[in-house]
Amino acid sequence: MNPTGNPEVLSRPLDVPGSIAHAVLDAGGAGLLPLASRLPTAAPPSPRRSRLGPEAFGLSGRGVRARLESVLRGQGAFVTTGHQPVLLLGPLYVLYKALTAISLAAHLERTLGAPVVPLFWIASDDHDWDEVGSTTILDRSDATRTLALPVPAGRERRSVGSHILDRPGMEVLDALPDILPESAFTGHYLELIRDAWVEGRPVSAAFARFLAGVLGDRGYAWIDSARPEVRRAAAPFHGRLLADWDGTLEAEAAGARALRAAGFEAPISCVEDALPLFFDEGGGRQRVRRDATTTPEGWLERLEAAPEGFSPNVASRPALESYLLPVAATVLGPGEIGYWSQLGPLFDALDVPLPAVQPRGAWTLVEARTRRILERNGLSPRDLAMGAEPVVERLTREARPDAVERALEGFRESIEAGTAAVGEAVAHDVPGLRGAAGKMRKGILDAVAELSRQVDRATRERLDVRLGQVRRAGANLFPRRRPQERVLNPLSFLCRYGPELVERLARETDRQAASFLAGRAGDG
Repeated sequence: MNPTGNPEVLSRPLDVPGSIAHAVLDAGGAGLLPLASRLPTAAPPSPRRSRLGPEAFGLSGRGVRARLESVLRGQGAFVTTGHQPVLLLGPLYVLYKALTAISLAAHLERTLGAPVVPLFWIASDDHDWDEVGSTTILDRSDATRTLALPVPAGRERRSVGSHILDRPGMEVLDALPDILPESAFTGHYLELIRDAWVEGRPVSAAFARFLAGVLGDRGYAWIDSARPEVRRAAAPFHGRLLADWDGTLEAEAAGARALRAAGFEAPISCVEDALPLFFDEGGGRQRVRRDATTTPEGWLERLEAAPEGFSPNVASRPALESYLLPVAATVLGPGEIGYWSQLGPLFDALDVPLPAVQPRGAWTLVEARTRRILERNGLSPRDLAMGAEPVVERLTREARPDAVERALEGFRESIEAGTAAVGEAVAHDVPGLRGAAGKMRKGILDAVAELSRQVDRATRERLDVRLGQVRRAGANLFPRRRPQERVLNPLSFLCRYGPELVERLARETDRQAASFLAGRAGDG
């Protein structure tokens, strides 16, 4: 247990055995993706100038500007990661991705001898309001509370990041002072929220400002994919897709075939005659498709007239990053490693270099009170991976009075034997009453089952405090039967432990990144 009062930071497996990510990380890339651990350590990457100027970037800290400008001139490289602009940073793993990119960039800068800038790509084109517009927070009683921005009427298919925060959205955030744990740090984070999430500001800008407030001056940059200068710089890339429609479709299909040959289903499904590209003329994003009335030539004319209307999809966005920027490595989660593994042929078809891959940090935060609950009940965090209820049922069974349990079990056995004998005799002598004999057996067994349930209820009532604690531990470690990092927002933990928690996570992430680069990825 951490003597400072901070939670334990336990490394957890990022990849599930049998998954694409496991195959890639366990087999050193498995022929599907290059890994950051295989990058050269004595020379900088091949120089490539950026297609974007410094005005397209946001900066965290004064010291990053000169290094950023060097990278943009072709004298260095980026380490990228990214996510949609989720409400209040979304789940914990978004923070872990940013910290991993910052750590990896520092390691590569030392080994390559050239500036390497960590870059967070804010994918503000996403229009999944259910995912992007909501977040789940542990309240003061360790119960999960989900906050959600109301979907503006008529904007269901418009990007979330470009949505301007309005009064209904601000009212959602007004509930935070009554939800967050009270501590010496709570006021600081509420102030960061008030500074970032301002009525009249785009969601993507609020996300970027809040992330910078939480991370502090760590020398990273960020970019909003929906900025007009980014869309305009991306137009030639989108033109490559449109100019070689069949080549693009074949590259996508080749990536899917390569994964199937490796024994996996392709995470990204190919849509017939549709490019990995969206167009939004004001009514919502639509896939760029060709048919009898919409030709590639017609789409090229639209691109020339309205380049800001085009945006990449999940398959083309990674290649767009490396088209616009000199990217040496990118930090990915397990799902991203899965779908990136089918993108090699598309990178090749677009003549864009495929960056090396680094898995993000993966952690479970075990607070002192949660650890005490685990120890009192002889549990480990993994015991709650399927949620608290299986553990609650086991503890209830173990706490049932032995004498009652033995008596009920003996009674069940005698019922089975007795009713079987009655049923056999009735079937032989009065077969018309077989149904009645069956109902009698069922009625007796139902009565026994009801008594057993009442014993369970009485046992649970006796264990009420203990089982409630186990449920709280389950909600903290594996809410909704999912890893903590994929569900819970970092705010509750930040309010309890303050900026020192971020420092601790940064140190642990730095050790994990160094281990991966040295070829000892461990559990992470």
